[in-house]
Amino acid sequence: MAQIAIVGDSTSVAGFRPLGFAVFPVERAEDARELWNELAGGEYGVVFVTEPVYSAVEDLVAEVLDRPVPAVTIIPGAGSSGGVGGAKINRAIERALGTSMLIREEEE
Repeated sequence: MAQIAIVGDSTSVAGFRPLGFAVFPVERAEDARELWNELAGGEYGVVFVTEPVYSAVEDLVAEVLDRPVPAVTIIPGAGSSGGVGGAKINRAIERALGTSMLIREEEE
């Protein structure tokens, strides 16, 4: 059975170990490049990466996008706004529907 991995700064990934995730804390986002062959080799069905890590390995992620595994998902890191992941979801929706679906929060 494929496992789930998460890569990011130690603060962002620490809480996932009790859930059974394979946790890969990195001091610098660029350090994730050295782990990528292991993560994309087929042992992991899903790889979660924090936004800073995604920025460092974006070219490597692009190489596995058409493969069934691993499914790579971007999550906000501790203290990040979530902008990269949200932008990727919006682009995917736009490709699927042929139009942009802007979601605005209602003003209170």
